Amino acid sequence: MNHELKKDDFMEIAQQLYKDFTEEQKEKLHRIQDIELKLLRELDRICDKYNLHYSLAGGTLLGAIRHKDFIPWDDDIDIDLKRDDFNKLIKVLPFELGDEFEFLNYDSYGDYFCDFIPRIFYKNSKAVNSFSTDGGKNNFANDERMNRIFIELYCLHDTDSKVIKKQLFKVKAIYGLAMAHRFIPTDNSKYSLFQKFQVGVLSAAGKHIPLKKIYEMYEKCVNEVPTGTGDKYFKPSAPLPVISRNVFPKYFFDKYTKAPLRNDEAQIPSEYIKVLEYLYGNWQDLPKDSDRHPGHFELLKTEIW
Repeated sequence: MNHELKKDDFMEIAQQLYKDFTEEQKEKLHRIQDIELKLLRELDRICDKYNLHYSLAGGTLLGAIRHKDFIPWDDDIDIDLKRDDFNKLIKVLPFELGDEFEFLNYDSYGDYFCDFIPRIFYKNSKAVNSFSTDGGKNNFANDERMNRIFIELYCLHDTDSKVIKKQLFKVKAIYGLAMAHRFIPTDNSKYSLFQKFQVGVLSAAGKHIPLKKIYEMYEKCVNEVPTGTGDKYFKPSAPLPVISRNVFPKYFFDKYTKAPLRNDEAQIPSEYIKVLEYLYGNWQDLPKDSDRHPGHFELLKTEIW
């Protein structure tokens, strides 16, 4: 079965995206994608040096397989690592990264919470991104360092069929508590009515719990199943509305291969088709036109030097 779009199909999709774009917007999106690849090459270099395995994740994996590139309207890169590789990587990143890059772990924003996701930022950029609360200056973490182009690192934690439902319940509750420590609350328009109620109640309680204590609760929960045990991996730092989808059979990540991504290549799980089917179902189908747009950065308010 052919899992790839033909070149003509890809060009047609690109035209559908670009029909309402100015030339400046087209150029800026392509430039942002190039910087994302620059971040990825630096990550790949470090992982190769320390013999660490990573894999493209989510929409980045989908783009690599379906388009051999980014999804035409995508503007970020997501990376998965198993727990041991993840822990080794975040220890070496601060002193291995080149001068153009900066690593910030999720607990690096003082008294403010901005998800449980470590990120590598490109210093020579300034961006209005999806975390902005006022069009560019302030963000959920009230930290100027976040206003840059980044890639996100996700840890695949060991878990087990017997405990995963309990872990997911606890992680969602902990996330709700942490939401009390945003500089300005997040847009919850994509949450279900129950999720809005859940976060509202929990964030009210979370105001009375120090953020450091909430981080300790999170780490205890996600590391409950020892490394190398259990029959599943789960990604507890995934966005709240989709976190339950990010639980995978372990064999999906037993081996790795490589896939093209624009003029580069990157690591992916050998069972990438199963991963995509698990996440997206009919992953070859394209979303409706209204969903074909960048999700992280405002193109014309992004500066790169």
